Amino acid sequence: MPKVTVASNSKFDKNAPCIELLKQNGFEVSLTANDAFSQGLTGDDDVIEKLKESDAVIAYGEYYTSKVLDNLPNLKVIARLGVGFDKIDMQSATQNSVAVTITPNGNHQSVAEHAITLMMSLAKSIVKKDTLLRNGEWNGDNNRPIRGQTLGIVGLGRIGRSLATRARGMEMNIIASEPYPDMKFVDDNNIKLVEFDHLLSNSDFVSIHSPLNEETKGMFNKQKLSLMKKSAYLVNTARGGLIVEKDIIDILQNNMIAGAGLDVFEEEPTSHQNPLLKLDNVIVSPHMAGNDIQSQIDMGNEAAQSIIDLYNSKWPEGSIVNKEVKETWNW
Repeated sequence: MPKVTVASNSKFDKNAPCIELLKQNGFEVSLTANDAFSQGLTGDDDVIEKLKESDAVIAYGEYYTSKVLDNLPNLKVIARLGVGFDKIDMQSATQNSVAVTITPNGNHQSVAEHAITLMMSLAKSIVKKDTLLRNGEWNGDNNRPIRGQTLGIVGLGRIGRSLATRARGMEMNIIASEPYPDMKFVDDNNIKLVEFDHLLSNSDFVSIHSPLNEETKGMFNKQKLSLMKKSAYLVNTARGGLIVEKDIIDILQNNMIAGAGLDVFEEEPTSHQNPLLKLDNVIVSPHMAGNDIQSQIDMGNEAAQSIIDLYNSKWPEGSIVNKEVKETWNW
């Protein structure tokens, strides 16, 4: 019987639909049920130990280094929850004939909703006003509108497109930077495609939805951040490594932009001593944008279905990251 491990935290539902789906299709399923493991805090040896008998894993926040992959000869599939795969050594995965899948349809709406939430909270000073009111100060000073403002979306993949449709409903003007745009979507939603620097200089809100890779790492550095309007807000629900953290701290401390809404950080979990957490022009959340209740169910089912398809020799084209592994891969 093929074995699947779910890299779950201690609160994971043991009767989750994805587990039932796997069991119904003949898989033996085990859960790590370990918060530190699912956050990638336990190290290579622990990952190897927990997955040494697994044929496939539904992965969360743990790291799949070359050492890990070289020492898991039974592993055939890493089914990553979400669309990020920056914690997986992709070259080593391919060399070890491990198929890596993502869940592109599972949480794009949740992430878009969270980006909107951060934008609204920043514009309306929700956190700041909440704190003032709880401390006895009735301060209803003017706040910023959303309607009529220019939203710059960096990356028009599924998440960026989901954000665009919601922003359009709020009567925002949308510009975007995207190397491979869906032109029908762009035209249908009256989106203006612009260069990255132009987007930064002309947006009232900048929302980041790019993947993290060698080309995009640190793309929001001090030089680029300095192009933003002093009145603009930056929102990041993608990956912390897209922003040079020391640079955004400097920009925010010196009020060179109005504020930021950050769901992700360079290192996660971030330290409670992180200077970003001390700034009153920053709203933060613990990398939760894609994790609403429905999205967790959808992502789990999508990851499980990719494993089932691969076991049955069906290649899930839309979910496979390292497509080149097909030449050497087998169950």
